[in-house]
Formats: sequence, C-alpha cells, structure tokens
Amino acid sequence: MSLSERYSKERYRKFEETLTDDKFSDIWPDVVRYIARHPPNGSKCPEMIMLIVNWSDLVRNADGSFTDLPWQSRVFYRYHVEPEDLNQQ
Repeated sequence: MSLSERYSKERYRKFEETLTDDKFSDIWPDVVRYIARHPPNGSKCPEMIMLIVNWSDLVRNADGSFTDLPWQSRVFYRYHVEPEDLNQQ
C-alpha cells in the first residue's frame, strides 16, 4: 500500500486493535449488528456473529532473531442475530 492508502486505513486498524479491549464491550452489540446488516455478496443473513481475536506470540532467540509460537484464538463476543437487527435504521 502507498503511504496515503496506509494513512487512510489506519483508523480501521486502530479500531480493530482496540475492539478486543473489555473496556469497549459496550459497543460490541452495535458492531455485530452492523456486520449482520452487511453480509458478503450473495451470502444469506447470518444467524450468529462471533468476534474472534487471533494472535501468535513472538519469542526472541539468543541470536536476536524471532520465533513465532503457534496461533491462538479467543472468541470474545457471541451474538445471536434477531430479524429486527437486520433492519437498516
């Protein structure tokens, strides 16, 4: 990506980065309802949305290089989509 593209997309990266923090749990229902109203092209309406964080820790080796540990996942929010959630407001 060019510098201008990276700059314009930075807010989305920052949003995703902070979304997993429990202190922002008040917005999780709004986020999943937004996602439910915007399924990928041709997809059926979702029944459940899960917000999942994936990560892999890095360990510094004695020679200064890094080794990545196996990927881990955690579901931090589950939401059963109701028909009224799909209405545009």
